[in-house]
Amino acid sequence: MAGIYIHIPFCFSRCGYCDFYKITDLHLIEKYIQSLQNEITFRSESFRFPVSTVYFGGGTPSLLKPHQLEKIMLSVFNSFDVAADTEITCECNPDDLSFDYLKNICESGINRLSIGVQSLQDYDLQTMCRRHHSAQAIKAVEQSAKAGFRNIGVDLIYGLPWSNRTLFAENLKLFASLPVQHLSAYHLTIEEGTPFFQRNMKNVDNDESLAQYLLLCETLNRKGMEHYEISNFCMPDFYSRHNSSYWNDSPYLGLGAGAHSYYDGKRYWNQQNVELYCSNQFDSVREDEILSKTDLFNEQIMLGLRTKRGVDLAKIQADFTCFIAEFNVQAKKWQERGALYIENNHLICNEEKWFIVDRVIEDFIIV
Repeated sequence: MAGIYIHIPFCFSRCGYCDFYKITDLHLIEKYIQSLQNEITFRSESFRFPVSTVYFGGGTPSLLKPHQLEKIMLSVFNSFDVAADTEITCECNPDDLSFDYLKNICESGINRLSIGVQSLQDYDLQTMCRRHHSAQAIKAVEQSAKAGFRNIGVDLIYGLPWSNRTLFAENLKLFASLPVQHLSAYHLTIEEGTPFFQRNMKNVDNDESLAQYLLLCETLNRKGMEHYEISNFCMPDFYSRHNSSYWNDSPYLGLGAGAHSYYDGKRYWNQQNVELYCSNQFDSVREDEILSKTDLFNEQIMLGLRTKRGVDLAKIQADFTCFIAEFNVQAKKWQERGALYIENNHLICNEEKWFIVDRVIEDFIIV
């Protein structure tokens, strides 16, 4: 089964940490929606996989009115083979989520929310330039459940330069009290070009980062959440099916300016330019690359070691025999160091070592 990602690049304002492609000029929204519908029809000729997930990401998809989201979904259902039980996710900002809005998008067919809470501390939100405050975030989650959503995820950012583990513990306690089934927790990295970078903010030190990460794992484990991917936790059976398709090497189609796709052994991406995208010259705004054997091997490692399932050793042995000798050397080394272990013929990273998994992955990568 395959996934469809729909990029909505519009935002009212830019957050201090954000380096995703987005624009704050909203006058092109209607034109952009029409171009999305046109691209959906255009791509349906080449993307012939059964679809089991649809994901509205951004940007801020909740800037769109319910009828606009419904219009895009109708185009998807008319153009692709969409399963009856398809997971349809919409990323949302808390301050967009009135009860009526939530009720309308729930009735339109959206059945999963990913709410960009980021923190439940007002000082954090103000410093990150978020538009909502903590009370709005709590109300948005509670209203989502009352509106009929039974699959609610929230985003959390930790490792904030001005915070510490004591304040983070208070934040986690509030998060743990919310009626949510999924939590995505991302460690802040100050990226070049972001407002935080321009303000000369520095990343927190490694000891503080690790302490917050371990506190995160411990708190969510007590809540009964499974840590199924390095940044993702869920209650039993509430993993993100859409995100899991990325990690499981499933095909997916990205629609919209800046969106990425992967199918038929190729990686595709649309240029990050809304005005150019709205010209509807979809092949001229799309670039692609054919993945080599080395690329495919590296992706198996990078994606597998970031998940609870791990790297499928049978697949490595069957598909990448040319790399198996060096793979075995690195696997043995990191097993001896306690970072990796083998279970059910998968090479898996220990949860407490996920914090350094990029260092582990680096040794496996073929250049």
